[in-house]
Amino acid sequence: MKKIYLSILTIAIGLSGIAQEKALCITDFESLSLSTESHWDGSDLTGSFADNCLNWDFVNVYDTSFGGYWASGWAYSNETDVLTAGNQFSSFAGGGAGVGDNYAIASAYGGLGLFGGNSGSLGTLGAGDIQFYVSTSTYAAQSMLNGDTFGKVFGDSLDAAGTVDGTNGEDWFKLTVYGYYLETLLDSQEVYLADYRFANDSLDYISDTWQLVQMSPGSFLDSLHFVLSSSDVGSFGMNTPSFFCIDDISADYLTGVEESEISKLSFYPNPAINQIKIEDADGLLEIYSIDWHLVQSTQVFGTSIIDISNLSNGMYQLVMREENGISTSKLIKQ
Repeated sequence: MKKIYLSILTIAIGLSGIAQEKALCITDFESLSLSTESHWDGSDLTGSFADNCLNWDFVNVYDTSFGGYWASGWAYSNETDVLTAGNQFSSFAGGGAGVGDNYAIASAYGGLGLFGGNSGSLGTLGAGDIQFYVSTSTYAAQSMLNGDTFGKVFGDSLDAAGTVDGTNGEDWFKLTVYGYYLETLLDSQEVYLADYRFANDSLDYISDTWQLVQMSPGSFLDSLHFVLSSSDVGSFGMNTPSFFCIDDISADYLTGVEESEISKLSFYPNPAINQIKIEDADGLLEIYSIDWHLVQSTQVFGTSIIDISNLSNGMYQLVMREENGISTSKLIKQ
């Protein structure tokens, strides 16, 4: 069973080339070695970990003061404890999302990044049809169930200090996932991790299962931004513990191109109506729809004017293939 919550988290995903063939990658954390009922918190000071296939870099910050502690970023675990208050390293769902035991945990206070690696099959462009499972940690769940020093008991009209908080017990805990490509927002999804707003109190819940989050089919994204929000807020922000778990991250990436050097393509104007101008380029310019269907290709030599009058209004992906690599950018057609 599983659960969900989050603070601010960015995931940057990449690949090494553009093609119309796709390959599926799944990160399930099973390649990471753990003893039974244990976790890795970064105390070895390696600063990050990575899993198979996607080669994403899960950054960890471990503070050596006060005897040492996990300060922020990512950890991983296979713990199944759902009862211990304050346990940062266990999923309230009681284990991993799939057939394996391992999963990752985020300490998401403030900004937190998850960045795509440049090794293996991934580079810097993006991936499509991204989906993953999320659950809450036992820490957040027990705080919402029973309250703690800062967090209230969900469903109660009082905050942790015993003051009427104005919610009338209609509490909620929500995860919003924003999908971007080249800093342009293309998609967003919402998941309620806890919801006490039902007129029938028997329907109120704190999720104890892994929940599937799917970005819109066909979306091609290079980063995800996670925001956790709660009805329980105070002078310093959200009082609900900002921890969550993630498992079985899957995405399609494009294959079939050997180029490894990727840069930003320069052209103007943008937005454009009928044509764009590219200078100092020598190669093949490909124009793709936002979901990476090839719609136009043109050989470019030196300074070139590219006719785009036949394109429908909207956003497109530009890929310039030259001898020394590829460059990319987005185009807005008006």
